[in-house]
Amino acid sequence: MKNRNITGIVVAVIYCIVLYAILIDAPPGEVPNNPLWVYSLIPLGAVVITSLFDYVIKFDFFKKKKK
Repeated sequence: MKNRNITGIVVAVIYCIVLYAILIDAPPGEVPNNPLWVYSLIPLGAVVITSLFDYVIKFDFFKKKKK
């Protein structure tokens, strides 16, 4: 896709970083105890966010329209 929505990509990257930080959070000396399906929320959420910005919202904060 040639005209990707940059705002959607930035929001998806921020979502991935924040969710990863939440998922690996555990008390010191312990391993995070999460089911394996929870880690699939990272790429699925990124796909949903980028497609939502590409097809539904269509607002791009970083690209200025030429007049």
